[in-house]
Amino acid sequence: MPIGEPDGRTTPRLVRIVEAFRAAGINAKAEPQMDAWLRTHAAFEVPLGQAVYAAGGPVVLADDPDAVRGMLHLMRQNLAAMETPPVPRAFAALRALPQGLLVAVLRRFLKSPTAVHSGLSDLSPATAAELERLAEQLRAPA
Repeated sequence: MPIGEPDGRTTPRLVRIVEAFRAAGINAKAEPQMDAWLRTHAAFEVPLGQAVYAAGGPVVLADDPDAVRGMLHLMRQNLAAMETPPVPRAFAALRALPQGLLVAVLRRFLKSPTAVHSGLSDLSPATAAELERLAEQLRAPA
């Protein structure tokens, strides 16, 4: 779990928070680029969550390659619109790797126990509303 200060500094408070998470058994690390990390996460998570919600669940979405391609297109748009490089840098692969490969990987992920037993399976109206609000924020000019 990345944790960071708004200005990117490693403060004594940040160190204490990271240590508290680790003591509780949660893998945590200080993230100096927290704002970019959050924006990258939203660029990926919002289209993912909205596509899963629209489909009726992660496995249903996995069975619709066209919907997965549409979701990937939105992820790529969001990442391209970011003012800073994605954090972590590995998310840049979503813009660089071939669409066919990414669609296959995402479909496999959506069928995995990780996706099925995660918050992605929360199809509540509150989740849909939160994702829509985040999508609005992603579309708004910086």
